[in-house]
Amino acid sequence: MTTTTFGQLCFRSLRMLGMLVALTLTLASPAARGATIGSLLYGIDDAGSIYEINPAEQSSTLVKTGASTSLANSLAYDGAREQLLFVNKDLDLQFWDRTSGSVTSLGNPLSLTADPGNAAYYQDAYWYFDTNSTVLHKASLTYAGNTPSVDSISSFSIAGMAATGDNTNTFGDIAIDTAQGILYASTSRGRFYSIDLADPENSFTQIAASLGSDRSVGLQLSFSADNNTLYGHRYADGTWYTINPATGAATEIAGFITIPTGGVGFRDLGGAAAVPEPSTLALAGIGLVGGLAHQVRRRRLRTAA
Repeated sequence: MTTTTFGQLCFRSLRMLGMLVALTLTLASPAARGATIGSLLYGIDDAGSIYEINPAEQSSTLVKTGASTSLANSLAYDGAREQLLFVNKDLDLQFWDRTSGSVTSLGNPLSLTADPGNAAYYQDAYWYFDTNSTVLHKASLTYAGNTPSVDSISSFSIAGMAATGDNTNTFGDIAIDTAQGILYASTSRGRFYSIDLADPENSFTQIAASLGSDRSVGLQLSFSADNNTLYGHRYADGTWYTINPATGAATEIAGFITIPTGGVGFRDLGGAAAVPEPSTLALAGIGLVGGLAHQVRRRRLRTAA
């Protein structure tokens, strides 16, 4: 006859507990993601540090200190590779790898003479307007491993988009609805418009007119990861909004203000990553862990009695 001592029982129970914990963590990992419960937006401050912003929780988290020199701008987030591209004050194109935390400079393959102050990522390309011009550029990217390089640049002269007077095409920001292939823009003076990237030269639509000569009213833009919400952020005071793409109307998110450094908000936003919702299996695993722990406690009490 084999006798199992209480100590052996505890050891086996704890071993099983460890296995279930490992299983639960695996099921809750990004590889096991199911639905999502929100978005993490990416922004950069005046000091060149990168933040993850969660509008649902009204929070911002510093994820990379001094990723670039100060006054970096023109952010564009590649959600598939989890990379944030941006332009530093020396006009070099750089990217931050979310997984490794590393920052890599690609030099100036865009041949920039001024920071665009706007950018968005779409279909393996970095899209941006030249400062105060009606020319939209598509810098197509190729990859060696996980490192991008600019393969070619296509330029589109946008018909019907005058860029003079109060309509100067300075930014502000652009964001792309990646489900529909529609680019939205908010200029520094508050003009709000859209462009269909299937035919960029002939699809300019002004949605809301410029608000005048004040160059501080334009918003930084980012869609949520599922493209259902367009967010706006004001650099001057850190205020957050949701924007109706059909009208350009901005609705303030009550109580949500981010001032990362220097008394101002983020210089630019670059896109979004999904916040994963724990899968049903992961939650079941958590329940099994809790149940096993309860059984161990009951057995300990019976043995003590």
